[in-house]
Amino acid sequence: MSLSGEESRPSSRWGPLFVVGIAAVIIVSRLALGTEFGFDYKGLWRGGHEILDGHSPYLVLGWRRLLLTGNAFVVPPLLGELSIPFSVLPFHVALPLWNLLSACGLAAALKVVGVRDGRVYLLAACSFPFMSSQIMGQPDGLFALAAALAWRYRDSWPGAVAVGVVIAAKLLAWPLVLWFLITRRIRSALISATSIVVLLLLSWAPIDFKGLLGYPRLLYEDARGFETRSHSFVALAMRLGASAGLSTGLATAIAIVVAAAVVRAARGSDLGWFAGAITLGLLVSPVLWTHYLVLLLVPLAISRPRFDWVWVLTGTAFVLSPVEPAHGWQIAVVLMTTFTIAVMTGSAARATRPPNIRTRSRAARARTERNYAT
Repeated sequence: MSLSGEESRPSSRWGPLFVVGIAAVIIVSRLALGTEFGFDYKGLWRGGHEILDGHSPYLVLGWRRLLLTGNAFVVPPLLGELSIPFSVLPFHVALPLWNLLSACGLAAALKVVGVRDGRVYLLAACSFPFMSSQIMGQPDGLFALAAALAWRYRDSWPGAVAVGVVIAAKLLAWPLVLWFLITRRIRSALISATSIVVLLLLSWAPIDFKGLLGYPRLLYEDARGFETRSHSFVALAMRLGASAGLSTGLATAIAIVVAAAVVRAARGSDLGWFAGAITLGLLVSPVLWTHYLVLLLVPLAISRPRFDWVWVLTGTAFVLSPVEPAHGWQIAVVLMTTFTIAVMTGSAARATRPPNIRTRSRAARARTERNYAT
């Protein structure tokens, strides 16, 4: 006797997941056997050692030396201090524990924003942005958790502090302060800005503020060295022959247009501004590695907490660009996929937006949106 439609539906729904899972296993297995596995974490691991000894981890100057080193410590010292407990361990022990912490962070982020569908957890974990994060040893799952907490507690000080934490650790998340300002959470914007300054100063204090004044220059040199090798609009424009200055201007303009499209798709909802802010920070960056896009999984999970085709796209499309430096067509695929996911996030936010939210008092609006988010 043939199976009914209802009986066969579960297996058909899980079918794409097996394909994504197999692809993820193949990618990780292939790269884990090469020199790329944990490549970025080596810089954090060494940086943790330097900070623990009271030395500055910022020892490389000049974009050519940064490019030659590849995994130099260029992040804010907060991440180096987070890695100190792992830095006292042998690298081959520290890396799996570090990756496990990041994976737990991603799972916690999905739970915080209300995801209950196991298929979403699997697709998020097997998506190439997160797989890239695990391969390189980046803590993007922890950034996702901070962003999720920022959304969940956006009307109270813990959410503002969470924004401060994620920006102090990942500077490209700076538009989240604009999200607070645009949605008239002035107090939260002030708390987040203050927490950013305090966290940066406190994290630089153990190394006697060495490298603080030269840090903007270091970021400039890092962008100059890697801007053509990543998946950013700047990289694509420069591949097409534009100058560095023109490419940066075009990338900024396009990032603003895309963020505006996300907000428009969401009809100006709170989630639309949140997703637009994250999208703006990602696309305006002169250097965009695929693991940065783990942040985009947070608004996607809020707007689409159940399995659908957008999650399948998230899990598969980025796999077309697993190399560095990427080819021009691979950069275009990543950017178009990012644009599609961001706009679909806004579209879903519009479909589920609470009615008449603009006409409510601030307290009533906050209560309504908290119920909406959960």
